[in-house]
Amino acid sequence: MMKKIVVLCLVLSLVLSLVLSGCGKKEAKEEIPKLEEPVGIRMDTEPVVRMDISGVTSYVAQVIPKIEELAFSSSGTIGELKVSVGDRVQKGDLLATLKGVSNGAKTAQKQLKEIRQSNASANKEALIQIKIQEEQQNQYRKQLKTAPNEQKKGIKAQIKQLKEDIVIARLKLRQQREMQQLSLRQQEREVARQKKGVKNAKLYSPIVGEVLSTTGGSGYSVQGGVTAFKIANMEKPRLKTDYIPNSDLAKASEYVALVNGKRYSIQPEEQEIDQQAIEMGEYPSNSWFDFTSKNLNIPIGSSATIELYTDAVEDALVVPTNAVFKNKEEEYVYVVQGDAKVKTVVSTGTATEAYTQIVMGLEEGDVVYVED
Repeated sequence: MMKKIVVLCLVLSLVLSLVLSGCGKKEAKEEIPKLEEPVGIRMDTEPVVRMDISGVTSYVAQVIPKIEELAFSSSGTIGELKVSVGDRVQKGDLLATLKGVSNGAKTAQKQLKEIRQSNASANKEALIQIKIQEEQQNQYRKQLKTAPNEQKKGIKAQIKQLKEDIVIARLKLRQQREMQQLSLRQQEREVARQKKGVKNAKLYSPIVGEVLSTTGGSGYSVQGGVTAFKIANMEKPRLKTDYIPNSDLAKASEYVALVNGKRYSIQPEEQEIDQQAIEMGEYPSNSWFDFTSKNLNIPIGSSATIELYTDAVEDALVVPTNAVFKNKEEEYVYVVQGDAKVKTVVSTGTATEAYTQIVMGLEEGDVVYVED
């Protein structure tokens, strides 16, 4: 019995030893290894090359419609307003009419007719008088043939006087007709002006768009040439962005808009600047740009990016921008010389996110380290 107890203790001791031994191995696997060397920055190399380069400044923009300002050519009073703010209009839609304009055209046309009739009557009467004088002259010539000698002298005097009278009458008729023509042309211009006024008394939309503002309703007085309607031209997009100073715009050699993945050439609209307000720190809110191409299918309301290209340099010596390092005193690169990298101070010019112009310090073909 004593032997059995001893054997059992030995077995239990062996099992306990194996269990403890297994637990120890599991703990060893979970130990975190130590890094022998810290992770460094990988460096690459690039040659110094030549290319055209420009600095780029980007602005967030929105595609908005061109605002068209419409006015009556003639002054008058609104007879009927055909549209309201917010209405969509098509090209050729009637916007408003002026009242009372057609009366002037009718009066001018009536006066022109009366002048023509009066001229025709006056000219006819003058021609009749000349015919009478010519007939009298012919009668005297007939009498001259059969008249006694003592009467011929008097008859010849009569013929001579009538001849002079006829010349004067014809001259007066010619002058009369010239004056009539001047009067007719003046009245015809008045008729044309009045007719144009009638035509201009109806204002039509020249575009497809949306009415932003209108003049007052019926009975409201308008002045010729003064804006009566503002319409958003949905077929002519433009760009709106935060205010860009004229000085920045002047530096740019090229203006580009990126809309829905496409590039478009643009031009800034002229900005009216209140210099006194700027001196007080009050700047305009926005700047606007026009697309240089026409008939663009760009949806109104689209988001866009405006890029201003400045400091353009042709055939510039460049390196990747991340090859250039800076501190408070200088800019420098690391040039590959054999197995060594040599710190080289440089002078830079135009820079973009990708490339930087090297003005001094490097030559074409040099190889520099690039921070990856």
